[in-house]
Amino acid sequence: MILFLFFLIIAAGSLAAVFHAASERLLKRRLHILIYLALAALGIGTAYGLLRWTGIVVFPSDHTWSADFFDASWRDDGVRFLVLCGAPFAGISAALLGKRKKSGSSQIEEKM
Repeated sequence: MILFLFFLIIAAGSLAAVFHAASERLLKRRLHILIYLALAALGIGTAYGLLRWTGIVVFPSDHTWSADFFDASWRDDGVRFLVLCGAPFAGISAALLGKRKKSGSSQIEEKM
């Protein structure tokens, strides 16, 4: 179980790093609309994964009775969506926040 969680953390971290680098490159090319569209789609996927992982969204065909935390099908789907959508969402958000901090500090220096 610990090895499985370690793999999930490594996979999420690597996805976040790749999407962070790609979004920084798009920000340098001034393609902000692509980043905002991707952020919206990934945000919807992250919200769905969180709702599915917590059991708020459960379908009638789901296997719900389980003593193991990751044995229920709705939890598996939720974790899958959180890793595949939440990690890129975090990477893109970090790139946008980094860009905002850099542009905010340069504007303050220009005024002085």
